[in-house]
Amino acid sequence: MLLLVVLLGGLAAGCASYTDRIRQAQQSVAAGEAEAAIRLINEELDVEELDELPVELDQEKALLLLERATLLQALGHYESASRDMIYADDRMEWIDIQSETADAILRFVYSDDAGSYRAPPHERLMLNTLNMINFLALSDLSGARVEARRFNILQTYFLDDGSRRLIPSLLGLGNYLAGATFEASRDYREAARYYSLAYLYGVWPEADDHRLLDLIRVTGYTGGGLGDFREQARPIIERARQRPPIDRSTYRDTYGAGDTLIVIQTGLVPYRKARRLPLNQALQYATGSPYSSIHLSASSQQQAMALYTAGTLTWLNVAELTREGLPTTSTVAIKTGDRIVRLTNPIDLGTQIEEAWHLIAGTALAAGISRAVVRAIAGEATRQATQAAAQQTSAGPYAGLIGWLTGAAVQASLSAADTPDTRSWTTLPSNFHLLRLSLEPGPQTVDVQVGSSTEGREVDVDHDRFNFLNFSRLR
Repeated sequence: MLLLVVLLGGLAAGCASYTDRIRQAQQSVAAGEAEAAIRLINEELDVEELDELPVELDQEKALLLLERATLLQALGHYESASRDMIYADDRMEWIDIQSETADAILRFVYSDDAGSYRAPPHERLMLNTLNMINFLALSDLSGARVEARRFNILQTYFLDDGSRRLIPSLLGLGNYLAGATFEASRDYREAARYYSLAYLYGVWPEADDHRLLDLIRVTGYTGGGLGDFREQARPIIERARQRPPIDRSTYRDTYGAGDTLIVIQTGLVPYRKARRLPLNQALQYATGSPYSSIHLSASSQQQAMALYTAGTLTWLNVAELTREGLPTTSTVAIKTGDRIVRLTNPIDLGTQIEEAWHLIAGTALAAGISRAVVRAIAGEATRQATQAAAQQTSAGPYAGLIGWLTGAAVQASLSAADTPDTRSWTTLPSNFHLLRLSLEPGPQTVDVQVGSSTEGREVDVDHDRFNFLNFSRLR
């Protein structure tokens, strides 16, 4: 009897989820205390120093390295941030939510935390995007070009039309940074291609499109490498052709003088947490969601409701996306000298993550219910067999108690078996603000205000060199 009670208590207790363990670090990031967040993440990684790597990347340690890398970037430790990202990049799996089977999506949402972490598309693309920022901040154009090409491989060969429609702003951001990288490298044809994609995805942080038009004029670019976007690019290519020719020297004189790109990262993306959902509500959502790509059979629905009515299967553990406890949207302004620019309409990564999540939520619930029904039927059979055996023993008046405890243990074990995976890249910024401007050569001070907090940076503006500044400490 004591053994059964201990077993029941152990099943009910469970283990702290990834969200629970990372929560304090997430709150430190929201408060602008990146150093404190790094210390907490290093404890999870079982390391002591900023530059120390874990001996093994078991379980979610690759994800924890990405969390640390994001914070190292916020503190300006770009070399260390890049190292962590590259180390994690070589060891991560990822899931294509459009092409994966329902079973794969089920593992993605319901896998226990002992399994390897599989990154969704937005995280996989953000890895290369943020590492481009690291290299640009280091003025390492060679490293930035490598990340740009990796980004391009992912968007070209691993995303279909449906996936691209879910994250257009993220794709626009990555392509714009890639365009700036190749422009700074004087590879104007590649710059024209990447800038064209950014423009078509709706990300263009400049007052007009003259830079893109003139790049097309300089290179004679006709849309090569745009794939499905080539036809959409035809109008802007035709507009460029209607202008008189321009040479490379004139282009550099026009756009290279004090050319500066400023990136501001604010907020935190929605994150996953575990939630117990009544089975009848889960059924209603799974069968009624327009996003669900599989459907519960009528027989499975009837079985689920029968188990719910009998009290055998009353709850389903699910992962939900939430913004609970995250910082609200803040106003953002940049001051350079006597000039103040207030930035609006950021690249909203958080909303696009939510839209992508809704696409798989119905599918995951439907598959989760199917699996829970199978387990519940097997568990109920075990409970009935145990209860029958107890009644045939000398337990006497304790037979009913044994039966009740066994039934409760079955419920607890069923609940523990479907543990939602709450792992996600929680320190990612929710919003990106871009500003492209020309600064006077020489020492300049750039102040960025996020809400009521200000971060200042000194930059020595080169007349004929691309200047890049990243601000991501204030969220």
